[in-house]
Amino acid sequence: MSASLTPTPSPLPAPPAAARPTGNALATAGFVVGLVALALCLVPIVNNVAFVLGALGLVFGIVGLLKARKGAGRRGLAIAAIVLSVLAGAGVIASQAFYGKVLDGVSDALDTRPTPDAAAPGAGDEDAAQDASDADSEDVAGDDGAAPEAGTRANPLPAGTTVSTADWQVTVGTPREAWGEISQANPFNQPPADGTQYWIVPLSGTFTGSDPATPWIDLSVAFVGDDSVTYDDTSCGVLPDSLSDIGELYQGAQFSGNACVVVPADAPGLFTLRTGLFDSPVFFSK
Repeated sequence: MSASLTPTPSPLPAPPAAARPTGNALATAGFVVGLVALALCLVPIVNNVAFVLGALGLVFGIVGLLKARKGAGRRGLAIAAIVLSVLAGAGVIASQAFYGKVLDGVSDALDTRPTPDAAAPGAGDEDAAQDASDADSEDVAGDDGAAPEAGTRANPLPAGTTVSTADWQVTVGTPREAWGEISQANPFNQPPADGTQYWIVPLSGTFTGSDPATPWIDLSVAFVGDDSVTYDDTSCGVLPDSLSDIGELYQGAQFSGNACVVVPADAPGLFTLRTGLFDSPVFFSK
């Protein structure tokens, strides 16, 4: 009796291995370069290099994205490289514009000093000017015998003088000790600390700038005592006719209001006015 033979089934062919994506080093490089550019884009001077890095990262990201579409992988990394590089470039442009505006403002402030327009009666008080000149060795007359510039500590302006800058024409009224007025302006106002006084400095004039501005932000007063210390604490409480009550002004607008500064009681010295953050102070007699 013959044995029956059972055919052995042949093994099924193995499925083809999935193709592995090839490397995409440009996507990785673009991401790293774009990230570094974004971190440096706001740093002055260094952001010039950041702009170059951003452009390089953008190129790497675009090429990496094209390779990813052909199966190279890391598509998300390539897109991130493009986004980071574009943000870095925008940051460089914005920061350069900001720093340029700041430098222009500093340059204009250094080139333009407030000038007196008119002096009130008493401007020719030679004895007072000479005493102030002796107190400030930095502003005394030079070897050529020239008088100190008007509005400096050595040659302060009298109250009632109008000073002009590119944006403001300001007349400084006569400063006065004003706790009595301030106490009546608001019952919650606190009296000055022992050894100090509240002094109101009236300001009025015209805004001449092209861009709108607010008086209480641009205009500031202080007191420089004979001890050569500047006192600029303006926390006097609620003032009558306060400068802070005046809203934003446009070119040609007129204004009038009171500023205030806390000064040592009965201390000799001078008041100062600034018409901008970078402007030099103009000195006025007390």
